[in-house]
Amino acid sequence: MLSRMTDSHFVTTRRTHQRGLSLIESLVALLVLALGIMGLAGVQARLLAENRSTNSRAIAVSMIDDITNRMILNRELATSGGYALSLADPDPVPAVDCAAAACSNNQLATFDLARWRASVRTLLAGGRSTVFASTTDPRQMGVMIAWPANEGKGADTDTKYTSIFSASVATGVAGVSCPDGFQCHLVYVQP
Repeated sequence: MLSRMTDSHFVTTRRTHQRGLSLIESLVALLVLALGIMGLAGVQARLLAENRSTNSRAIAVSMIDDITNRMILNRELATSGGYALSLADPDPVPAVDCAAAACSNNQLATFDLARWRASVRTLLAGGRSTVFASTTDPRQMGVMIAWPANEGKGADTDTKYTSIFSASVATGVAGVSCPDGFQCHLVYVQP
């Protein structure tokens, strides 16, 4: 609306009814920012869980390599089943410290398994281990290491790591299965 102040000057006047609009815009912007930060926090938490899982799997691979090397050094006993150990078996108790004294093959196997199991428990908190003969190839031994799953607690538990361990003669697993609530890594080796 234009009003006449003087003959030669026109002044424009306008009433504004937009009070508080910048406050609403600020609140919406804060809400969008908060949702973005929550999304980033969720991604970070998932990455952390995946990193722990990857680290545990790398430790398991290293521990499988350790027992494989121990079996290769005691091949005669390893191929005859002297290194077989189930998940439920108690930890072996060596009669002789084979690092300090000479041992027989049986004593060495017991010593190796005791040290190996202790390492698995130390490096993978709550870790379990088993060594078993393959049902499909008498020259092979299966080595499986299980560690507590640090994610997936609930109805939507991810079974991609545990579903392959169902008992099957075709795969040579023969009744060895990954315990519930654990992730497992299984490798067949030939000592």
